[in-house]
Order: sequence, then structure tokens, then C-alpha cells
Amino acid sequence: MLGTFHRLDTTGEGIEQFGMVALDVPSDADIQRIRTLLEHGDAKGWWHWEEGCVTAAWGTSEGAEDD
Repeated sequence: MLGTFHRLDTTGEGIEQFGMVALDVPSDADIQRIRTLLEHGDAKGWWHWEEGCVTAAWGTSEGAEDD
């Protein structure tokens, strides 16, 4: 799964045993594509996601909502 997000210019790490990942989304990444992928995977039941430390750009991206 991380490979998909890495292709969108994110970095991250995961704990496979628990099915957890943490993504670092740089300011020059395509925030909307990343958010769309997160929301799509959530709707399909592939994962659940939560926001941690976010920037103003992330907070104002289309579809932004409290998770």
C-alpha cells in the first residue's frame, strides 16, 4: 500500500503486524489526489484513515472533513 502513496510523492512508514501506516505529505505533493485516494480506499473498506498533524493547505483541500 505504501508504494501507491509513494508514487504520489509521499513518504511514510508502516507496521504491517497492525496494518498501520503513517504518511508524510510534503507541501508540493498533489494533496487533492492523495485525499481522493484516501477517501476512495475508506469507502471501499480497504482502510480507515485519520488525520494527525495537518497543514492549512490540507485542511482546506476539497472534501475536507473531520475524520
